[in-house]
Amino acid sequence: MTDEAATVFIAICRNGIPIKGTLVTGNLSLKRGLAVLDVLRNADEPLGVREIARRLELSAPAVQRILNTLAERDYVEQVPVSRRYRLGYSVLTLAQHIMHKDRLVGLVEPELRALAAEDCFNAFLGLRRSNRGIYLLTVQSRSPVVIRSSPGETFPLHSTALGKALLIGHGAEQVLAILGEGLLERLTPRTVTEPDRLIAQIKTAEKIGYTTSLDENFPGLLAVGAPLRDATGTTIAAISVAYPRSVGPQVVIAEVGEIVMAAAARISANLGYVGRGGAKRKEPSHAA
Repeated sequence: MTDEAATVFIAICRNGIPIKGTLVTGNLSLKRGLAVLDVLRNADEPLGVREIARRLELSAPAVQRILNTLAERDYVEQVPVSRRYRLGYSVLTLAQHIMHKDRLVGLVEPELRALAAEDCFNAFLGLRRSNRGIYLLTVQSRSPVVIRSSPGETFPLHSTALGKALLIGHGAEQVLAILGEGLLERLTPRTVTEPDRLIAQIKTAEKIGYTTSLDENFPGLLAVGAPLRDATGTTIAAISVAYPRSVGPQVVIAEVGEIVMAAAARISANLGYVGRGGAKRKEPSHAA
């Protein structure tokens, strides 16, 4: 079982994304089952029942019952010699189903590959769940500098171009409800930590059409994002590209913004979005 597939499956289940038409709910048994999967995903080797129970602070009999249920459907498997447990191949099957059959991923993947083909761009698709973003798809550039982010991993909304793009279309009260009214986590000296300032940036970015993160999430990393909208105009996901500041002289942020916006517009059109009739685009800037 690959870590990436396990991460996708567990993150998606945990965050309530539909799988085959069923919405995962937060009942206790399911939470404990996902917690067991999470422990096995993060383990470097198969684990015994008592070790899993210790890490989760549950009783060994309770963990054994969970493992028995998961093993019946091949979400975990027992190593014959040691009788310890590891992830099973049903996790991989579900992850592949989500990634290969999801319409959004199918529409976005060719666009991300085209963006990544620009040599220095690492391209991403993400959506919001609560106050974090989740990567659904990542395409690495062919340049020597690769930004490692895997599907299923989460990311902050306030410090990334992808996260800011996911907040486009939300009013000030909604953004505060999502992120909270207190100071946001400072990840670099340039991270915007004041909610009011972030909201102002997002409003400006909505008028421009794209968001930016300039050394705000990682020092030396620049990123540009744009929202994806469905037929109702609702922001349902976002795409972004990220690249090292070292390539800055060859890359103009405003030009990257236009490229990312064009890709987002094509994807949104395929999702049924018809755009804002007659809206005039303002001059590009680096507001968010």
